[in-house]
Amino acid sequence: MKPEKKLEKVKIRTKIPKKKGNNSILIIGVAAIILIGAFVLSSGGQQKTENTKTLREVRALIDSQYGNLAPPTNTPPVKDNYTPILTPRKAGKLPDFAVTNAMTLKAYTYATEHPEVLEQIPCYCGCGSHGSVASGGKPHKSVRDCFISDNGTYDDHASFCDTCVGIAMKAESYFPNGIPISGSGLAQGAPSQSIDLSALSLPENFKSIADGLKLTPAGVNRAYFVNTKILSGTEMEDQYLVNIVEPDSFYGKKIIGMFSADFSATSWIEIHDLGYDSRNDTSLKGKDQPGMKNIVNTRPLLYGHSQNVDNALKLMNDPNSMSNSYSTFKPLLDSVEYQNAAYALVIKETNKFSDINYMSMTPTGGKLELVKAYRITDNKSIPAGFGKYNPETKGNILVIKINGDLQTVQTESDNIDAVART
Repeated sequence: MKPEKKLEKVKIRTKIPKKKGNNSILIIGVAAIILIGAFVLSSGGQQKTENTKTLREVRALIDSQYGNLAPPTNTPPVKDNYTPILTPRKAGKLPDFAVTNAMTLKAYTYATEHPEVLEQIPCYCGCGSHGSVASGGKPHKSVRDCFISDNGTYDDHASFCDTCVGIAMKAESYFPNGIPISGSGLAQGAPSQSIDLSALSLPENFKSIADGLKLTPAGVNRAYFVNTKILSGTEMEDQYLVNIVEPDSFYGKKIIGMFSADFSATSWIEIHDLGYDSRNDTSLKGKDQPGMKNIVNTRPLLYGHSQNVDNALKLMNDPNSMSNSYSTFKPLLDSVEYQNAAYALVIKETNKFSDINYMSMTPTGGKLELVKAYRITDNKSIPAGFGKYNPETKGNILVIKINGDLQTVQTESDNIDAVART
């Protein structure tokens, strides 16, 4: 799920003491609530009602509302069995320009997760004639191009265009879960059916985050590995599998193991496995997207920017053909038990005391085990706040382990991150 993906963490609330004798604050607060409520009610893009309209009808509504602003993009008519150019994916961490405010963030998230809707709706901001920097000046073809291009690169164009955001939010208000996609039989928001995973397993060359890093060219700054089979049926399943694993509609089958690595916000690779030898499965169809490759006749399967996929394929065929990213994170992995982790993450993140770190979460004994590890670069700068977690030091690697329920370990993970940044 791309570009760079990251789980949203549980926010820790801090208590703010009340100020006595200041009625003006209360008045301003009430006024703000009234204004916000008025905005929500008056904005066609925010109101959620039971939808009985088709995409054609919603497109006509958008045309009537925005059509007088500028000529529309040259967007083909709505198709009943439409296959989107850009594969729908869960939006994780988005570029900074996409999170300038809540509405912009919501619009970029929707464009990422439901291109099947926005690719069929014109934009009326004038981009149909002048395009944007990300499109190389080429005219946009639909409102989706204002947010993300055909090759998956995010465009900052919509971040400063109220028209683009307004159109996307109008569409989202009618189709919050997207529309059925040709060939999948599922709307993107539909829950997946229960699948018996007992007969499925990962291959020897792809069972952990270390295996994924060994198949990835050098230069990765962030990577994670998810074992769907371990997470299935646990309290981690809803949040982790929904947010960071490609949906079942991606191949028409459940992904059992997924590795994702980022070289930058616009250069990444994913490695997938379906739990069986799928190399001769003729039902699998690779995604055909400009600048991207999806190889389905290997095990594991490869998906990402073309050069990254080509290099991964070389490493798969000959591990000595080029340097991989495993060596960068090997010192951390040698100090933790990553082999059976349900979710594992490594990241380059320089601070006062360390330069790379590791995190994993794994169901064990009815609880979850959180492991955080840091490679120490300056012993004198290790935060004193780590002391409460009784960390273990292995050479220049500091390891913290915590057990508890999902909310507990997520909150403690946030707390540890906050301490690490002090």
